[in-house]
Amino acid sequence: MFEHESIASIPEGKLVEYLLAVPYWRQWMFGHFGIPEDPIYKDSVPLNTAPGGPQFKGDIDVMLCGQDRFEETVAYQVKRVKVSLSQLRSKTPGKLQDIEEGIRQANLLVEVGFWKVYLYIFALIDARELNLFGKDRMIFNEIRTKIDLTVRNSIGDLNSRVGVFRIELIQTTDSSPTTFDQAGGHLLRPAVPARQSYELTNWIGEVFQIRRD
Repeated sequence: MFEHESIASIPEGKLVEYLLAVPYWRQWMFGHFGIPEDPIYKDSVPLNTAPGGPQFKGDIDVMLCGQDRFEETVAYQVKRVKVSLSQLRSKTPGKLQDIEEGIRQANLLVEVGFWKVYLYIFALIDARELNLFGKDRMIFNEIRTKIDLTVRNSIGDLNSRVGVFRIELIQTTDSSPTTFDQAGGHLLRPAVPARQSYELTNWIGEVFQIRRD
């Protein structure tokens, strides 16, 4: 029916990789209050070598800091909610349950001890079958409301230090899913900074130096 892939089919890792690679989207994602300007960053950083040992499982989706400001590092956990064409028709967004896993992982990043921690929740919505300026607007709004309620009801389990950013990327035309025909973001709450340990700061510096070489 459509020539291009659905935006809902973009895996989390590929989405983060693309948004970081494009200067406009990188600034749009990370340019809000309290984030260093012109930062250095790494994605998909394994946690098992961080101070604390192998008890920390999984990856840091994005690790970001100012130039040589390793003591002020922001760690990001990314989760996506997807709405494919079939999910659009049934009005049932997919991967809502993954928000709980994102909360667990974000809380873990606080335990590791990063200066700031954020949970980024992406809603990837394939709306190519809808007329968003006509009678289909009600269907679209119903789906958005379901996603928003799930996010707001879930974040009560987040550590109070974790910031939350809700992002909506919408595909309305039969074009590349990374065109992002419509995009919007809302900072639900900012992260609360905390002093990093020397050991964690030193590990972060090593990660950046190793990967930079």
